[in-house]
Amino acid sequence: MTFRSGEVIVRRFLHRDRRLAAVQAARVVADDDRGLLLFVDIGAESMRRTDLAGAPTRHLPVAAELAMPTMLSPVRRQGYRSLLLLPPGAPHAVSWSWQADGTFAGWYANLETPARRWAGGVDSHDQTLDVLVAADHSWQFKDEEDLGALDPAEAATVRAEGARLGKLAQTATFPFDGTWLDFTPPPEWAPATLPPWWDAATR
Repeated sequence: MTFRSGEVIVRRFLHRDRRLAAVQAARVVADDDRGLLLFVDIGAESMRRTDLAGAPTRHLPVAAELAMPTMLSPVRRQGYRSLLLLPPGAPHAVSWSWQADGTFAGWYANLETPARRWAGGVDSHDQTLDVLVAADHSWQFKDEEDLGALDPAEAATVRAEGARLGKLAQTATFPFDGTWLDFTPPPEWAPATLPPWWDAATR
């Protein structure tokens, strides 16, 4: 399945019990041998899991979040516009982020299961660890303490993938080599809004 440039799809994260953890509306830039490249503008719609009072639960350990009553609440992207690359079959996604004034803020690598495509978008399971890469190619792990939620073998695999991405950043190797730093979205692209199928049944 190949998505068309300009098409709006959803990128969803699922908990292990198949509940939706987060949903992001995104616009397709390209879908080719490098992977699925998406654009998320300031103002794009998403759904984030919150407690019943509407307070975000993203900062909580996964086990604590799953043990409490939660719901999905609508939010809009603020502060940054981003390109997001999901390489074919890769256990990660990499985003390029710019501040509203166009200043490049750096890269963000999210460790996750390879994206599973369906007619309305892509689904993944977050693997807790992230890699923050500054514009000068220095890098650090984020949420390293949450690896305890995974079994030891999976945690070791995830950490190794994160370290591999860090080495690519240090050596300015793709995707951290300056590719797409000059990206400008077509002027007619409005911030993506959630399509009616955003919560279609997961499999």
